[in-house]
Amino acid sequence: MKYELLHCAGYDLAVMGMMLSYGKTSFDNFQASGADIDRISAKLAPMDGGHNKFLEQIQYWILIQAPLFWWKQADTYRVGVSKSSESTMHKSWKNGLTQEMFEYPVFQDTLDALNDAIREYGSPIVAADRKQFLEKVIVNNLPDGYLQTRLLNVNAKCLRNMYFQRREHKLKQWRDFCAWIKNELPYGDLITAERSENG
Repeated sequence: MKYELLHCAGYDLAVMGMMLSYGKTSFDNFQASGADIDRISAKLAPMDGGHNKFLEQIQYWILIQAPLFWWKQADTYRVGVSKSSESTMHKSWKNGLTQEMFEYPVFQDTLDALNDAIREYGSPIVAADRKQFLEKVIVNNLPDGYLQTRLLNVNAKCLRNMYFQRREHKLKQWRDFCAWIKNELPYGDLITAERSENG
Protein backbone atom coordinates (compact mmCIF):
# COMPACT_ATOMS: atom_id res chain seq x y z
CA MET A 1 0.00 0.00 0.00
CA LYS A 2 1.29 3.45 -0.91
CA TYR A 3 0.01 6.96 -0.31
CA GLU A 4 1.25 10.39 -1.29
CA LEU A 5 -0.09 13.80 -0.34
CA LEU A 6 -0.52 15.76 -3.57
CA HIS A 7 -2.03 18.93 -2.13
CA CYS A 8 -3.43 20.45 1.05
CA ALA A 9 -5.52 23.62 1.05
CA GLY A 10 -7.94 25.67 3.06
CA TYR A 11 -6.25 26.04 6.44
CA ASP A 12 -6.01 29.84 6.36
CA LEU A 13 -9.63 30.26 5.29
CA ALA A 14 -10.82 27.64 7.78
CA VAL A 15 -9.03 29.53 10.55
CA MET A 16 -10.53 32.80 9.34
CA GLY A 17 -14.00 31.28 9.60
CA MET A 18 -13.18 29.82 13.01
CA MET A 19 -12.17 33.26 14.27
CA LEU A 20 -15.58 34.75 13.37
CA SER A 21 -17.00 33.58 16.67
CA TYR A 22 -14.10 35.28 18.48
CA GLY A 23 -14.78 38.66 16.87
CA LYS A 24 -11.41 38.65 15.14
CA THR A 25 -12.70 38.54 11.56
CA SER A 26 -14.75 41.00 9.55
CA PHE A 27 -15.29 41.94 5.92
CA ASP A 28 -12.62 44.59 6.27
CA ASN A 29 -9.88 42.76 8.10
CA PHE A 30 -8.67 39.60 9.70
CA GLN A 31 -6.89 40.25 12.97
CA ALA A 32 -5.46 37.32 14.81
CA SER A 33 -1.93 36.56 15.79
CA GLY A 34 -0.32 33.25 14.96
CA ALA A 35 -0.28 32.44 18.67
CA ASP A 36 -4.05 33.08 18.92
CA ILE A 37 -4.74 30.93 15.90
CA ASP A 38 -2.57 28.06 17.11
CA ARG A 39 -4.02 28.19 20.62
CA ILE A 40 -7.66 28.33 19.52
CA SER A 41 -7.35 25.72 16.76
CA ALA A 42 -5.51 23.38 19.16
CA LYS A 43 -8.29 23.93 21.72
CA LEU A 44 -11.17 23.35 19.28
CA ALA A 45 -9.75 20.51 17.15
CA PRO A 46 -10.31 17.76 19.76
CA MET A 47 -13.81 19.01 20.61
CA ASP A 48 -16.09 16.93 18.44
CA GLY A 49 -19.81 17.63 18.24
CA GLY A 50 -19.54 20.72 16.05
CA HIS A 51 -16.91 22.73 17.91
CA ASN A 52 -14.22 21.62 15.46
CA LYS A 53 -16.20 22.23 12.26
CA PHE A 54 -13.32 24.34 10.90
CA LEU A 55 -11.64 20.99 10.15
CA GLU A 56 -14.27 20.40 7.45
CA GLN A 57 -12.75 23.26 5.43
CA ILE A 58 -9.20 21.87 5.33
CA GLN A 59 -8.90 19.72 2.21
CA TYR A 60 -6.39 17.03 1.25
CA TRP A 61 -5.79 15.36 -2.09
CA ILE A 62 -4.06 12.02 -1.48
CA LEU A 63 -3.00 9.50 -4.13
CA ILE A 64 -3.48 6.03 -2.64
CA GLN A 65 -2.63 2.61 -4.01
CA ALA A 66 -4.39 0.08 -1.80
CA PRO A 67 -5.84 -3.41 -1.99
CA LEU A 68 -9.53 -3.78 -2.75
CA PHE A 69 -10.15 -5.11 0.77
CA TRP A 70 -8.92 -1.76 2.16
CA TRP A 71 -10.95 0.27 -0.34
CA LYS A 72 -14.10 -1.65 0.59
CA GLN A 73 -13.68 -0.42 4.16
CA ALA A 74 -12.61 3.08 3.12
CA ASP A 75 -15.76 3.36 1.02
CA THR A 76 -17.81 3.50 4.23
CA TYR A 77 -16.56 7.10 4.60
CA ARG A 78 -18.79 9.07 2.24
CA VAL A 79 -19.37 12.48 3.82
CA GLY A 80 -16.57 14.92 3.02
CA VAL A 81 -14.92 12.44 0.66
CA SER A 82 -14.60 12.17 -3.10
CA LYS A 83 -12.70 9.45 -4.96
CA SER A 84 -11.55 8.95 -8.54
CA SER A 85 -10.05 5.60 -9.51
CA GLU A 86 -8.16 4.00 -12.32
CA SER A 87 -10.09 1.52 -14.43
CA THR A 88 -9.34 -2.04 -13.38
CA MET A 89 -10.35 -3.31 -16.81
CA HIS A 90 -8.14 -0.90 -18.74
CA LYS A 91 -5.16 -1.35 -16.45
CA SER A 92 -5.16 -5.11 -16.00
CA TRP A 93 -6.99 -6.56 -18.93
CA LYS A 94 -4.61 -5.35 -21.61
CA ASN A 95 -1.51 -7.28 -20.59
CA GLY A 96 -2.84 -9.63 -17.94
CA LEU A 97 -2.35 -9.83 -14.20
CA THR A 98 0.99 -10.24 -12.41
CA GLN A 99 1.87 -10.90 -8.78
CA GLU A 100 3.08 -7.28 -8.44
CA MET A 101 -0.51 -6.10 -8.87
CA PHE A 102 -1.51 -7.59 -5.50
CA GLU A 103 -0.84 -6.70 -1.87
CA TYR A 104 0.03 -10.32 -1.06
CA PRO A 105 0.95 -13.27 -3.29
CA VAL A 106 -1.94 -14.88 -5.18
CA PHE A 107 -2.13 -18.61 -5.88
CA GLN A 108 -0.53 -19.11 -9.28
CA ASP A 109 -3.45 -21.30 -10.42
CA THR A 110 -5.82 -18.39 -9.68
CA LEU A 111 -3.63 -15.97 -11.60
CA ASP A 112 -3.32 -18.37 -14.55
CA ALA A 113 -7.08 -18.95 -14.71
CA LEU A 114 -7.79 -15.21 -14.58
CA ASN A 115 -5.20 -14.50 -17.29
CA ASP A 116 -6.70 -17.23 -19.50
CA ALA A 117 -10.10 -15.57 -19.13
CA ILE A 118 -8.58 -12.12 -19.80
CA ARG A 119 -6.90 -13.39 -22.99
CA GLU A 120 -10.15 -14.94 -24.21
CA TYR A 121 -12.06 -11.77 -23.32
CA GLY A 122 -9.61 -9.72 -25.41
CA SER A 123 -9.90 -11.95 -28.46
CA PRO A 124 -11.63 -10.27 -31.42
CA ILE A 125 -13.45 -13.50 -32.34
CA VAL A 126 -15.28 -13.95 -29.02
CA ALA A 127 -19.06 -13.59 -29.25
CA ALA A 128 -20.65 -10.70 -27.35
CA ASP A 129 -22.58 -12.92 -24.92
CA ARG A 130 -19.42 -14.92 -24.14
CA LYS A 131 -17.52 -11.64 -23.61
CA GLN A 132 -20.16 -10.47 -21.10
CA PHE A 133 -19.93 -13.79 -19.28
CA LEU A 134 -16.11 -13.61 -19.14
CA GLU A 135 -16.24 -10.07 -17.78
CA LYS A 136 -18.47 -11.24 -14.91
CA VAL A 137 -16.21 -14.23 -14.23
CA ILE A 138 -13.08 -12.07 -14.09
CA VAL A 139 -14.63 -9.40 -11.86
CA ASN A 140 -16.15 -12.03 -9.58
CA ASN A 141 -12.85 -13.88 -9.15
CA LEU A 142 -10.43 -10.96 -8.87
CA PRO A 143 -8.78 -11.36 -5.43
CA ASP A 144 -9.40 -8.63 -2.84
CA GLY A 145 -5.65 -8.10 -2.60
CA TYR A 146 -5.67 -6.45 -6.05
CA LEU A 147 -4.03 -3.01 -5.79
CA GLN A 148 -6.13 -0.15 -7.09
CA THR A 149 -5.00 3.48 -7.26
CA ARG A 150 -7.46 6.22 -6.38
CA LEU A 151 -7.23 9.94 -5.84
CA LEU A 152 -8.87 10.68 -2.51
CA ASN A 153 -10.14 14.19 -1.82
CA VAL A 154 -11.02 14.36 1.86
CA ASN A 155 -11.39 16.96 4.57
CA ALA A 156 -9.55 16.97 7.89
CA LYS A 157 -12.68 16.16 9.89
CA CYS A 158 -13.30 13.01 7.87
CA LEU A 159 -9.64 12.02 8.31
CA ARG A 160 -10.13 12.56 12.04
CA ASN A 161 -13.07 10.17 11.97
CA MET A 162 -11.03 7.59 10.03
CA TYR A 163 -8.11 7.99 12.41
CA PHE A 164 -10.07 7.38 15.60
CA GLN A 165 -12.07 4.51 14.14
CA ARG A 166 -9.13 2.72 12.49
CA ARG A 167 -5.90 3.53 14.37
CA GLU A 168 -5.99 0.22 16.27
CA HIS A 169 -7.60 -1.79 13.48
CA LYS A 170 -6.63 -5.43 12.96
CA LEU A 171 -5.44 -4.63 9.42
CA LYS A 172 -1.88 -3.34 9.36
CA GLN A 173 -2.77 -1.21 6.33
CA TRP A 174 -5.16 0.87 8.46
CA ARG A 175 -2.72 1.22 11.34
CA ASP A 176 0.00 2.36 8.93
CA PHE A 177 -2.32 4.84 7.21
CA CYS A 178 -3.35 6.29 10.57
CA ALA A 179 0.30 6.64 11.62
CA TRP A 180 0.96 8.45 8.33
CA ILE A 181 -1.95 10.83 9.00
CA LYS A 182 -0.52 11.60 12.44
CA ASN A 183 3.14 11.90 11.52
CA GLU A 184 3.24 13.13 7.93
CA LEU A 185 0.17 15.19 7.05
CA PRO A 186 0.12 18.96 7.51
CA TYR A 187 -2.07 19.70 10.54
CA GLY A 188 -1.93 16.04 11.52
CA ASP A 189 -1.69 17.19 15.13
CA LEU A 190 -5.15 18.77 14.82
CA ILE A 191 -6.61 15.70 13.13
CA THR A 192 -5.26 13.28 15.74
CA ALA A 193 -5.65 15.39 18.91
CA GLU A 194 -7.19 13.18 21.59
CA ARG A 195 -10.91 13.74 21.97
CA SER A 196 -12.12 16.24 24.50
CA GLU A 197 -15.53 17.42 25.65
CA ASN A 198 -14.42 20.87 26.78
CA GLY A 199 -10.97 21.35 25.31
